[in-house]
Amino acid sequence: MDTHGIHIMSLINQMLRDLESRNTSNNTPPTLQHNIQATQPSPSKMPILLWSLLAIIATGGTYSAYQYSKTLTKTPSGIIADNIKKDPKPIAPYEKVLAAPNAITAPAPKIELKPSENITIQPVSITQPVPAVQTAPTIQPKPSAQTAPAVQAAPQIVAEPPIKKMPIASKPALIESTSAKQQADLLYRQAENNSEDYSVTYKLEQALKLDPRHLRARLLLAKTLHNQGQVGKTAEFLDQSLALFPDNLQFINTRAQLYLQQKNPNGALKTLQHVDLTNSSNETYLSLLAATYQQLQSFANAAKVYQRLVTVNPEKAENWLGLALSQEKLDNPKLTREAYQQALNKNTLKESITSYIKQRLTELR
Repeated sequence: MDTHGIHIMSLINQMLRDLESRNTSNNTPPTLQHNIQATQPSPSKMPILLWSLLAIIATGGTYSAYQYSKTLTKTPSGIIADNIKKDPKPIAPYEKVLAAPNAITAPAPKIELKPSENITIQPVSITQPVPAVQTAPTIQPKPSAQTAPAVQAAPQIVAEPPIKKMPIASKPALIESTSAKQQADLLYRQAENNSEDYSVTYKLEQALKLDPRHLRARLLLAKTLHNQGQVGKTAEFLDQSLALFPDNLQFINTRAQLYLQQKNPNGALKTLQHVDLTNSSNETYLSLLAATYQQLQSFANAAKVYQRLVTVNPEKAENWLGLALSQEKLDNPKLTREAYQQALNKNTLKESITSYIKQRLTELR
């Protein structure tokens, strides 16, 4: 109870003591009353005091009831606001509020005021519901205008681990080989289309560096070198080609021809013997082999080869001429005259050779 209520109670106690003293004076023995002269009583102040007392009691009760009802009608948030005004100390530190902005704070305990025992106060009905305690709003610090925006670091590029695969050696080799062959073939075509160009030999050599087994480039280079009169270089190049292609008939024929031009029939025969005669029907090869046997004066072998030649190509006068010469060396006049006459009948030989054949026919009669 506040100081105002205490003051009212002290006044009430004082008035009660005055009443008791008055009652005591009125209860004097009757002997004394007869000795007292009756006088006109002075106007009593008792009613005024009673009314004043009642007014004070009513005022105090009304004030206490007002304070009690005001306390009950206050919402918990209002009570919390009053407590904050009296005690500015915050409920929780600022850091904790930021750390858990959505945490629900415990509601403030309900405050009940006990009325005084000597004062009867009617209970006040509370019709307004107490609102639920709202959680504190999330406090987000605003960025300062003066602070520069944070520079985001560039993301670090992490290389992916290499995928382990079985090494395939044939595939890269195949791609590289195909590319080299394509380049070599391009150089060969350029040389073939411009056979009179001075750079033909260089292009063919470059093509063979890219693809050493380019057969057409080798054959064309051998022919080009032979036509240019570079016999030594042609012979060396043909030997290299035969090391790569030992059964190639074109390289064999060209190399044997060079041997015959160099008056080396043994080298020509050694080269030509790489081919099986019984299974060969190449006219160039048979002609070179027959000429080789003639230079070696092996006329029997030469006659056999020429006989095969006239079977392969009977329309060629040179084949009949070679057979006639071989049979004449073997002293076979009949076969010789028949061979000379076949060569003369083709009418493809030079006049000097035709004159020689007619002379031999006259002598063999």
